[in-house]
Amino acid sequence: MSSDVAGAADAASRPLVRETLARLRALSAEIDRLDQAAAERYGLNRTDMRCLDLLGREGPLAPTDLARHLGYTTGGITTVLDRLERAGLARRYADPHDRRRLLVAVTDTTRERDRQVFGPLIRAAIAVLGAFDDADLGVIGAFLEQVSALTAAHTESLLRAGKDAGAAAQPPPVQAPEC
Repeated sequence: MSSDVAGAADAASRPLVRETLARLRALSAEIDRLDQAAAERYGLNRTDMRCLDLLGREGPLAPTDLARHLGYTTGGITTVLDRLERAGLARRYADPHDRRRLLVAVTDTTRERDRQVFGPLIRAAIAVLGAFDDADLGVIGAFLEQVSALTAAHTESLLRAGKDAGAAAQPPPVQAPEC
């Protein structure tokens, strides 16, 4: 048994490790519910919301970059952008540095709706985080960063495995945190 596997087995036997994993799953389910409720408030589907979320986090992006980040075809992202533009939530415009290229950005309407829908949650989360000292926040941040990277890597391995239902994705190796 490799040391990574043995270390993972030892960690899995610890009650707080199991509880933390259960809490992550519960958080994921709540975020999924939030995504659905927000999509309904926006009058959009979850695909369109994912696009708005990416644009909100990353700023203006070219449609081809959006398609790549979201795993859509260029034709698929065009359909999404058409819907978002009709709803007044995104706009396409010529890149000021390369007029041959288009960029997509959220609109003021989206930013205002974001404040209405997510503002109370953000303010409450800030209050919760404010109860932790900087050292605790550093540990929380490192944990979230590592779990996010692990999740992204596992997602990529599943996507690479393709449509073969029998393909088993291998999770990336686990490294001990440097806290």
